[in-house]
Amino acid sequence: MVVTGVAAGVALTTNILHPLDTGWASGILIDDQVRSLRAPTLDAQLEVRSASDVGLAIMVTYPVLVDSVIVAYWYRGSDDVALQMALIDVEAFTITGALAGTANFLSGRARPFAQECGGLIPSNSLDCTTDTKNRSFFSGHTSISFTGASLICAHHLALDLFESAADPVMCATGLALATTIGALRIIGDAHYFSDVVVGAAVGTAVGLGIPLLHHYKRAPGPGASSVLRLNLVPSFNGAQLVGTF
Repeated sequence: MVVTGVAAGVALTTNILHPLDTGWASGILIDDQVRSLRAPTLDAQLEVRSASDVGLAIMVTYPVLVDSVIVAYWYRGSDDVALQMALIDVEAFTITGALAGTANFLSGRARPFAQECGGLIPSNSLDCTTDTKNRSFFSGHTSISFTGASLICAHHLALDLFESAADPVMCATGLALATTIGALRIIGDAHYFSDVVVGAAVGTAVGLGIPLLHHYKRAPGPGASSVLRLNLVPSFNGAQLVGTF
């Protein structure tokens, strides 16, 4: 709870403060080449960004609402597991938000569309006049989406929520959707390729790391040998030694 509270505070603060004026306004490595994949018109770019917003909402909502509330609590009937999953999800999302917000604040990197202010994009538009144009590194949409996808993988593969082949399918689907959201951020000219790659790496690390630190590290892996526990229990004739695997 402390970590979640601190992370939420950092995320909120870094998103309120104006990013530092670092002068970072260009691509690195293959950023400029990949930027050529952006949508050709401003209207098309805005539509793509809207689609990425919808995808982000799905990736944030699914682990908590579907996996925790509907599957673990309602379908499986385990309120304790549902609560633990939801708390883990919230902690992971707030930590990713704090990391993304801090990186945005410290780097002050201009988004790729900032190059079009005064040209393709009117100079008096919100994109060009607010500090959102200097919050490119790293991609918050991508990092949060990969956090959600990794949480889905961790929960389904460790707990067998569906107890079927649907569990790995859900993991693969979440990762595919997160990858699509990252690509949409590039096509919408909202982020460089490097912003998306770093965001994906950070989101995956947090989304897998938080569940492992909290609980799943204690679950036996595939092929692990069963542990024999001996218990002394009362019986009609005295006592019996009972073994459980």
